[in-house]
Amino acid sequence: MWPRLNSDLCHCLSSIIKLNFVVVYIIMKKASIIFLIISLVTSCVRNNSDITQPTVTNGNLVLQVGYQFDNTALLFDTIMFTNAASYKISVTRLQYYLSGFSFKRADGTSLPYAGVFYFDAKDSKFGQITFVNLPAGNYTGLSFNLGLDSSINKTDNLPPTAENNNMVWPVQMGGGYHFMKMEGLFIDTGSVFGYAMHLGKAPNLVSISLSNKNFAIGAETANLNIKMNVAEWYKNPAIYDFDKDGNFSMGSDTAMAKLKNNGVDVFN
Repeated sequence: MWPRLNSDLCHCLSSIIKLNFVVVYIIMKKASIIFLIISLVTSCVRNNSDITQPTVTNGNLVLQVGYQFDNTALLFDTIMFTNAASYKISVTRLQYYLSGFSFKRADGTSLPYAGVFYFDAKDSKFGQITFVNLPAGNYTGLSFNLGLDSSINKTDNLPPTAENNNMVWPVQMGGGYHFMKMEGLFIDTGSVFGYAMHLGKAPNLVSISLSNKNFAIGAETANLNIKMNVAEWYKNPAIYDFDKDGNFSMGSDTAMAKLKNNGVDVFN
């Protein structure tokens, strides 16, 4: 016959058993929490590694235009530059249109970009263009027109802004718009005279092509800088002489044709 345990001993044993159950329960609960945390962390790491980064298909390009006179930065309103015909000249106004852009891609294909862009060399508001949604990839050059082609160069065809109204070409002289207005002063035999190299009319559209202008379109906006060398208007391939060719070009098709031919190389 088994000995009977007194009530105190039974109570003590019961308490020990309950305590053991509590300890085991706490340990198992903590282990479950630790396992859950490890599982969540592992899952996050695995899921993050499985995320596919979005492919960039389009991006933007900012084209900035600067100005120089040969190797010197262009300063306005000061008679300090000597052109190829040996005149000391200043530049007081330089306004023009760029249009007909096309970007050359690294694979040899070209991407046209429509639009007419007004520039004023004295006003930084009109010193750059932002091209939007260009296909991502590498590019090696660009081409564009100084002026407007015949499909655009029509009287009242552009929005009637103050800038466009200022560039209107007289209807009695063919209509449309000035492609460029470059004005200033020059010294000849000790006296100061004015000049106005105005360019317009369809035959005088200047086509420009720039190679080795590498840029890449991606998630970040790309930047490209080009410069107009004002001295080139007067020297290549032919010297423009105010005395011989005229210090006001607008009424002379011959003078404008010479400027048009010289303008091919003004940007670099």
